Amino acid sequence: MILALGLALGGCWGEKAIDVNLVLPSAAVSATYDTSCVTAVEIYVDGKNYPTDDNDFLRDCIDLTKPGATFQDIKNQIHGQFDTKIPTSGLGGIELFAYNGSCGASRHRDYDLIFYGSASYTGGDELTLPITPNINCTPLDVTIRPIDILKYVKTQNCAMSTWTLGKIALSTLSPLPFTDETYWWGGQSSAPATTGLVTLRGAARDVGPNSCLAIGLYTDDWNEVTCTPPADQRMCATGAEVEAPMINDIVGYATGDPSIINQYGGLVVGAVVGPGPIAGATVTIDPDYADRGKVVYFDMPPGVENGTGALTARAEQMTGPTGRFGIYTMSIVRFTVTAGGKTMKRTVGGNEDALTALFIKL
Repeated sequence: MILALGLALGGCWGEKAIDVNLVLPSAAVSATYDTSCVTAVEIYVDGKNYPTDDNDFLRDCIDLTKPGATFQDIKNQIHGQFDTKIPTSGLGGIELFAYNGSCGASRHRDYDLIFYGSASYTGGDELTLPITPNINCTPLDVTIRPIDILKYVKTQNCAMSTWTLGKIALSTLSPLPFTDETYWWGGQSSAPATTGLVTLRGAARDVGPNSCLAIGLYTDDWNEVTCTPPADQRMCATGAEVEAPMINDIVGYATGDPSIINQYGGLVVGAVVGPGPIAGATVTIDPDYADRGKVVYFDMPPGVENGTGALTARAEQMTGPTGRFGIYTMSIVRFTVTAGGKTMKRTVGGNEDALTALFIKL
């Protein structure tokens, strides 16, 4: 089988040709996106056993020779450039990622994903691959206020809850094709958090419909990522500042239950506040997302706010005096928080190897 796309993929099924057609965003959408920072385009040819067998794929990647200011420019550059075989299990689907890194990068996490696309192969002579924008290359100045949610719950004082550890980076959380998992991209635009207020210039505008603008934290590695909250859900940020709730990673990793992480993925630690912590709140994952995560509730023993020990699981299925809850997930999930006759609906992205923190303001 041969796939021609501009993607020319060779297989062992004879010389039957399948045309892969890249469908670009509409003219109106394309006009708002700058893609000139894209330096590599990568494809994954997934076998029929993927994702049950997560090794059933083949990869190919090309570094662009010149900037492509538009989706069409990049489409023209990659036309006929790929030459990848099909897995022995057969063709299950194709994934495409365009980012501002290099094909030889040791990990994608350090770069911004600009656009992506995927499609399952269901037979026939054609496969249509729609392209989804993720973020705009045109840089934006962003001021970030990272807040320690452990210290805030203890003190209810923003000045005493300033986060100053590691470095802060602009990122996005985006869904991976054919699974419910998310992946986070970013890290090029970063700065130390030592002053408690971080100003970055980088990709932060026109976030795609299935992604969220996120803030990453690097201490000894990229250990945390959190979707930026709506303006009305900020506790300490003011004006145009972006708030980034953070949790001490020693406490966070000590808190996580390995057996639940193995089933659902990483840990999201939340605090229901208004402005002080709210007891008696319940958290419910929306029905369409119920199989993607598990809700738990925590107490906060004295001293944990100083970065030692761990949050402890509550038997009662509601928040305690510190307003703490957790969601184990490695996906994008929507959930509802209810307390005292008030409700708040939020969306959060979890990740299998990074912590997430957030406030729920009622």
